[in-house]
Amino acid sequence: MPFLNTLLEHLELITHAVLAIGLGVFAWLEIRRPRARDQGDKGSRWQVNITLYVIGAVFMALVFERLSEGAIRLGGSLGWGGLAATDWPTWVKVVLGVMLMDLFQYLLHVGSHYVPWWWRLHKIHHSDTSMDASTSLRHHPLETLLNAFVLVLLLAAAGVPVYAILLYALLQQVHGLFCHANLALPPVVDRWLRLLVITPDMHLVHHSIRLDEGNSNFGMVFPWWDRLFRSYCAQPAQGLLAMRLGIDELADRAKPATLGLLALPFVVPRQVSAPAGQTPAGKRIRRSRRDRR
Repeated sequence: MPFLNTLLEHLELITHAVLAIGLGVFAWLEIRRPRARDQGDKGSRWQVNITLYVIGAVFMALVFERLSEGAIRLGGSLGWGGLAATDWPTWVKVVLGVMLMDLFQYLLHVGSHYVPWWWRLHKIHHSDTSMDASTSLRHHPLETLLNAFVLVLLLAAAGVPVYAILLYALLQQVHGLFCHANLALPPVVDRWLRLLVITPDMHLVHHSIRLDEGNSNFGMVFPWWDRLFRSYCAQPAQGLLAMRLGIDELADRAKPATLGLLALPFVVPRQVSAPAGQTPAGKRIRRSRRDRR
């Protein structure tokens, strides 16, 4: 399909445009219906988060094309066409492809919390002590590159069709802004909506500084994987407004600027911090049944 091929060729530019528009829309909504009114030095946080995104985008533009070609060849070396080669209806392949991509993203997210060297990169995202739409941009460039490479490898191995990739890429971009937004949804709306997608209140729990709460709600767009794999936590122990965000390693310290965050994965922490949701011995902390409801 020439039209789809054209969209895929310009996918990076399209996602950047969607991100810029979405960021403006959610920034306006956060002013209208904020969950938390005290966002600290919001201007500095936005500057840092946007700068990290730009650095990551430049980094991806410079090196990812060659890496993705290698990932596609490696993933396609299985010798089968996967989902794209089936004679199923197009809509079935799109739905299954989107679901597979979301499952892959869930698994990558879990890995970034439980693999120590991976967590050293991912903790940059969790270092934000307030959360709003700009937090979705806060990633270390090396983590962005690593996740993209592994995801392309998995997609090639599974034979996910290109139209499913295009649809999910745009969906994830918009939803990433939504689930990080400092947005107060009516409780009844949040309760029903989180049956279909990750809501801001649901994802906020994942950014808790508490070890047991931070290692929950890993879902990227859809909440079903957390429920299926028993990593769902409905509410934080201290409540959404009283809970602390961030990582223990930086608690009660001056918040690092962009260069400090870029260097953070390579600096030995003052006090060794286990990935969120693990004890220092690497054992997962069990949550009560109340927290899983």
